[in-house]
Amino acid sequence: MQFLWKRALKDRFKYVRRPIEDDEQVMRNKCKFGHRRGQTKKSLTNISFDEVKIVQIKEETVCLDSETDEHINWFQQEYMKTEKNWKEIDKRMSQTLEIRRKLIGSRTPLKDVLKMFPFLKCPYQMFREFQLLTRTDIYKKIQHILESYSENILTSFSVMDNPINIALQEKMKQHTDEEMLKHLKMTATCLLLPDVFGDDPSLFVIVNEKVQVSTPVLEVKNPFNVDVCEFSLYLEKEKLTKVDDCITALAALIAAFHVFGVECPRRLSQTLNFLETLIFDMHSPCFPSMKEKEKEVGFQHPVT
Repeated sequence: MQFLWKRALKDRFKYVRRPIEDDEQVMRNKCKFGHRRGQTKKSLTNISFDEVKIVQIKEETVCLDSETDEHINWFQQEYMKTEKNWKEIDKRMSQTLEIRRKLIGSRTPLKDVLKMFPFLKCPYQMFREFQLLTRTDIYKKIQHILESYSENILTSFSVMDNPINIALQEKMKQHTDEEMLKHLKMTATCLLLPDVFGDDPSLFVIVNEKVQVSTPVLEVKNPFNVDVCEFSLYLEKEKLTKVDDCITALAALIAAFHVFGVECPRRLSQTLNFLETLIFDMHSPCFPSMKEKEKEVGFQHPVT
């Protein structure tokens, strides 16, 4: 009992210390011993015992043993190589899955997680991590969704006059190849999903503009120009990875929410609910169809 006051005082100082420079060794020590993670600075006289107790409950201690340290050092060195040993990468990423989930679950800053596990920036490893967590092939699911629902989404009344849909129709007049037309339609479908569900498009995809949100979001440049089209995934306003097509881009977006433990924004919930319903085969999804919207506004087709 006589040492309890010493322990309490030590714990109080542990959680109110000033932040220090964030180098590699400090980052690992944070993971081992806990850190402030965004707390505002308070003096000791303003911090109650209850506040300290809450912080201690929320802060989960994540210990990195020597074996994990060896894996982390190997990942960092391998990531810099031009020719990478993907078989060994897969093996080590599987071996470190548990500690990685603990780090992410304890709200370790994203930049620290990516320093330790830089291959999470690669779409392939994000998809693999998603599959380890959910037993679901996210790429195949997204491909099926875009192929199966593109016509329904593109003919939805809510997007008929959308600039993206108008640009799509103009671009399709320039092509006759079936594969090219399919590609254009899937790209437009990806871009228009939040509009169909009445969600905030800026939380889902940014077209030819600067990213302003911290949650996972896609940046798309020149979406209907195959030669110069670019898809990039952003997280915390930083570019995480660049991909080649809309299927990989949308799959990476959905995977990022799960892999990095990001909560879905309320103004994007309908869109993500639709996608995840199909991804996890929960039940048949529904979204505003063209006929339903026509009834709502009294729309009638012209008589010919």
